[in-house]
Formats: sequence, C-alpha cells, structure tokens
Amino acid sequence: MKASTIKTFTDVHTWTGLGAGLALFIAFYAGAITVFTHELDAWDNYGIAQSEAGDIRQANELLSEVIATQPVAGETIRLNISSPEHPGNHVMWFERLEDGDFKRHDFHLNEDGTLDTSGNTSELAGFIYALHYNLGIPTDWGLWLLGVICFIYGIALVSGVVIFIPNFVKDIFVVRPGKNKKRFWLDTHNIVGVLSLPWHIMFAWSSALLAIAIFLLAPFQLTVFKDDITSRLAPELGVVQAPEPSGIPGAMLTAGALLDIARLEVPGLEPTQLRVSNVGDSNATVRVIGKTHSEHMEPYANIVMMATDGRILSVSQPETASAGATFYRGLIALHFASFGGYLTKWLYFILGLAGAYLFYSGNLLWVESRRKRRSQQQTPASLFLARLNSGVCIGCMAGISAAFLASRGLADLADRAYFMKGAYYGVFFAAILWSFVRPVATGTRELLQACALLTAAIPILDIALLDTTPWSAAAQGHYELLTVDLMAIVAAACFWFMAAKLNKRAISGDPNSVWAAHPTSPHGTEATVASEGTQ
Repeated sequence: MKASTIKTFTDVHTWTGLGAGLALFIAFYAGAITVFTHELDAWDNYGIAQSEAGDIRQANELLSEVIATQPVAGETIRLNISSPEHPGNHVMWFERLEDGDFKRHDFHLNEDGTLDTSGNTSELAGFIYALHYNLGIPTDWGLWLLGVICFIYGIALVSGVVIFIPNFVKDIFVVRPGKNKKRFWLDTHNIVGVLSLPWHIMFAWSSALLAIAIFLLAPFQLTVFKDDITSRLAPELGVVQAPEPSGIPGAMLTAGALLDIARLEVPGLEPTQLRVSNVGDSNATVRVIGKTHSEHMEPYANIVMMATDGRILSVSQPETASAGATFYRGLIALHFASFGGYLTKWLYFILGLAGAYLFYSGNLLWVESRRKRRSQQQTPASLFLARLNSGVCIGCMAGISAAFLASRGLADLADRAYFMKGAYYGVFFAAILWSFVRPVATGTRELLQACALLTAAIPILDIALLDTTPWSAAAQGHYELLTVDLMAIVAAACFWFMAAKLNKRAISGDPNSVWAAHPTSPHGTEATVASEGTQ
C-alpha cells in the first residue's frame, strides 16, 4: 500500500477519533455498567421497604385503583408484574410537562391494600443508562448527537483497520513495554481494537441505527414512498399502531383476564409487563410483554389486544416473527446483551471497558505524537487535549461513583434522584475545571486519587447504612450487593494503582512531556506530580 494512502487514512483515523473519542468514552464506560441494569437496580433498592411478590389479584386491585384515582385518562400506563427478581406489582406512567420533559409516577399497594403514591425514588440504573445513550444531555439532541458520533466512530474503525493491515502479522499480538511509552500505548491500542473489532462494528452500526433511524429513513420517505413510511415498516417489525381514541369511555378487562388471553395465544408465556394505551377510552389497547421458552436470541413475545374485550390485534413471538422483526430484535439483543446469560453480560462488560480504553488511549497517542521532544514547553493543543482527556474521562468515572454514593446515602429522601444526578454533574464538571486550573500531571493524579476514594466509599457506605453486610446478603441469595461492592473495591484499587504509576512516570519519565513533573514548570512548582498514566 502506498505511503500516501496510509497517511490519508491515518489522518482520517486521527481526526475522527478525536472528534468522537471523549463522547464514546462516556458511552462505553456507562454502557459497560448498564449491562447489569437489573442487578444495579436491585442494589439501588436494597434496604428499602418493598412489598413481597404479589399475586395477580393484587395486580388487578392496583391497576384498578390507579385508573380510578389518578389523572391517567388517555395516557399510557405500565403494570410491572411481580417476579422473584423484582418482587411486588407496581404501576408507572410518565407525565409530559410543559417544558417537554417527563415526570415519572410510581404506585404500589401497601400491606393494608391502600394505594401508595410516594413513588419509587430509585433512578440510578436508569440515569447511567441515559448517560450511555445520550451522554447526559437530557433531550433528544443527546441521542441524535450520539447517533452521528457513531457514524464517525464507524469511519474511525475502517480507517484504523486500513492503517493496521500492512503490519498485521508483525504487530497483531506484540506489546513493547519500556521507555518508549508511545509504542506501548500504540501496541495496546491496536490489540484492543483488532481483537474487539467485530463487536465494535456491530456496536457502531446498531447504535447509529437505533439512535437516528428516523433520519436514515428520510431520503426514502422523500424520494420513494408517498405515504408514511413508518406505517409500512411497523407491521414488518411486529408493531401495531394503537387505534385513535374514540372519546367514548370504556371499561377495560382485569389484568388477570388479559394475561389469561395472552397465555392462550402464546403457551408458556411468562408475562413481565402490561402497557395500557388510551386509558379509560373504548379504544384502549393493551400490550402484554413477556418471555417465552424459545431458543431464539431474543425470546420476548408481544401480544396486542383491545383492552375492553380482549380482541387480538397482533401476536409477535420468535417462532412466527417476520424476517424484519427477527432482524430488528436480533440487533437489539446483540446491542443490549439480552442473550446468553451472565457469561455474555461479563463479556460485554469487559468489552465495554476495553472500548473506553480504546478511545482514551487514542487521545493519548495524539498528544504523544505531537510532543516537542527537545522542548520542555509543549504546544497549546497538546496541553488542551491532555487536560480535557483527563477531565472528561476521569470526571465521568468519578461522577458515576459519586452518583452511587448519593443514591445510597440519600435513599430515604423523596428527592433522592435529583441529588443523585446533581452529584454526577457536580463531580463531572468540577473534574474538568480542576484539570484546567492545575498543572496537567498534578491535576490528573489528584483526579485519579479522588476517583479511587469515591469508588472505595461505595462498599463502606453499604456496610454503614444497611442493616446487613454484603456477605450476609449473599448468603441469603442476594448477590447484587456483594458483587457491586467487590467490583467497587477492585476498581478503586485500579484507580489508585494508576495514580501511583503515573506519579512515578511524571517524576522519572521523559521530562519533555505534558505529563512530566518539572521543579520549575511554567504550570506549577510541584516536583511530585502524576499523570494519568498517559505514557
């Protein structure tokens, strides 16, 4: 391959990586955690009074009470059916506010049968999941932005492969540690990228498709189809549009009766949720969602029926799904690791962290490649990216740990979710500010140490505030508490180890680097400073 061609693809890879790297670090780090969304939700709710697994009669009473007493007419409400993993039936719906945001309402029945309207304040798992798909930008703009970034991410993948091909056999499993830190970072960057390439291709493609599919369909809508293209695609994907409200009141069947009808349509169905649209209207519909015993990658079934008489509108299950629905559900299963049990979840977790490392190390390589090796004073661009890389990446990790602490420590507050989100954003932006007001190496070391301390505090707070120890909970079959605490301890140790190694690098490494510690540095006078292990 010509040297000019390699250079062109190197430039493309560099600039697409820089353009997408920081956002993708947040998406991948948060995404690795959200692989265990259900387990995280169980950890977040541990110690909070919950109703035990209720029977279907209780579900009937709960749904009827919510419809009768709450302003849900014409809305869509969800009945989450009790299961051993999530005991207690509960109803939730989202109220659209004047500013376009949504307010969540949660209800369950007290032991005496009265409706509890205090709501569920546990939103940690949902918030970290939102960081994964919208980067913490709480509007559709965040989702669309990430979709565009995933296109750029795909270009970076292709160009990276082209760059690596000429040295594929020679460099595929080679890691060269030593004084040349740039070579070490490049080797590890290449290995992580190549070994996880199929997964990255799937993720870039599926992320873009799920985030901005509406924009991808726009050219076909404008040039090919005269009618609404979504009306053609919906049936192919197993989605049935609910009838328009009639304006005539109508009483719906009980939850038990609707579930019985769904089980007749899909034998062996294990229902997990009912979604009622157009509540209180004669054209109200119900979607029953549940698991089947199918061997397909995506074992979920959907049965849509009229809520007033149980008339079936559509049945979508793995064995009878169309090719489009099978493809779409398979793509979702691949993206969200909803197949293969815990083995797949742990694999995705490791790949997610490796992906975050890929983008982090790519930025470090850019800084190192533009280092002035004969000058202590580095370029403003190198200093800026080094600071931003430390602030955003370490700030994200520290912010998520702070969100864990706030959610556990403020579990009894009605505004728990508000303070939890505030903890993340406060730590995240404080970290970015800190990285710009402190010398690069010093600030990075301090951020890593702060991240380690925040993460180590998670199991400490669990032991201090809960009425049981993590190991006692595990002995009773609740492994989520012990798992989260052990992972926090390991992560804290890793952060502290990196801070120590980077401190050593700053003192004894190449003095002509943005990460070096200089006794008379123009950025400060500290001699004992650290970088983030950048080299």
